[in-house]
Amino acid sequence: MTANVLQMIRRAKSPLSKADIANESGSSLSAASDHVERLIAEQLIEVNAIGASSGGRKPKQYSLNSRYGHILSIELSTTSVQIAITNFDCEILSTQTSTIQINEGPDKVLTYVQQLVEQLIVEIGIENSSIKGIGIGIPGPVDYSMGQPITPPLMQGWDNYLIPQFWSKFYDCPCYVDNDVNIMALGEQAKGYKFEIDNLIYIKLGSGIGSGVIYDGKLYRGSAGSAGDIGHFDIGNNVLCWCGNRGCLEASAGGKAIVAKGKAAALSEKSDFLLKRLEEHGEITLADISAGVLNLDPISVDIIRESGAILGRVLASIVNFSNPDLVVIGSEYSDYGDILLASIRQSVYQRSLPLATRKLLINKSILGNTAGLIGGAFMTIDQLIIQATNDKVDTFLN
Repeated sequence: MTANVLQMIRRAKSPLSKADIANESGSSLSAASDHVERLIAEQLIEVNAIGASSGGRKPKQYSLNSRYGHILSIELSTTSVQIAITNFDCEILSTQTSTIQINEGPDKVLTYVQQLVEQLIVEIGIENSSIKGIGIGIPGPVDYSMGQPITPPLMQGWDNYLIPQFWSKFYDCPCYVDNDVNIMALGEQAKGYKFEIDNLIYIKLGSGIGSGVIYDGKLYRGSAGSAGDIGHFDIGNNVLCWCGNRGCLEASAGGKAIVAKGKAAALSEKSDFLLKRLEEHGEITLADISAGVLNLDPISVDIIRESGAILGRVLASIVNFSNPDLVVIGSEYSDYGDILLASIRQSVYQRSLPLATRKLLINKSILGNTAGLIGGAFMTIDQLIIQATNDKVDTFLN
């Protein structure tokens, strides 16, 4: 129950009094007071304000103590890593980004990331002991209970690697690992929309396409943790996907497909802008397509519109099936976000049933590139609270 009270205070839109907690939890005022006093003693919550009097003493109002400790949040992609240290309310205090090659394997990649973490800790002047938990997002399927990747297609050498065991050699705190899009969805729900949306689908368009699903206010992972893998929906064409099948959404609308279309347009001299970028750099990247959109290159714009339309057709089926309140579009490159968003919206609203779209919102991510970092911190704190017990420990959170 103490954990429930802490979650209640943590998720509240404004500070809560003991009477608020009693009313919301359905417990007595004395029971609510006992839990609050314990959390105060553990320094997990603090008095934030004094409420208005209803005839007696003005009530104290409580909120989470953001200074309780720090969270290390790490987001791995195939070619880069983002690292953040947050306070206990998921506010980012410092970040660092670096390039990596995920296929160099877990030992080499994580050793390098750990060195970056140590530099960040020194820069902001905190002790390792203040790190209460570590949250990591990776670009592949995860056995969440074990914190290990399961046959991740984009992470050669990582299969069944126990990521938490690596970090336990350096920091005396729990480590939690999840798919990167799952933690983006968590971050968007918790800190982007402040728990006002109970049914949310977060779509990430990067090298591939993935989604995180919030259902009835909770992250939905499915029975084995693979829920939300929309990149391999069959859209009925004959394009070969890297997975070996033909017709996958990712093969026609994902980042690799966008780059391939851009390179083909450059080589066929349909786009002078992309041809120049190809000649200058020897390759075409998502950044080049993004630059093309910013420079109003018509071929770059058409490529993004086409990808948005294809993705929108798949999302229309998902919207009809699951009837979410909100679809959030997150992209590694925000420069083509408006064009992409318009194409997705047009396809979804054209192909979905009127009842399914009556209240549907389709928006760009509020948190942008920080969604995964904030979501990783939120997931970690959530698990610290869930795992806390009222017995056999000296403090509520070790």
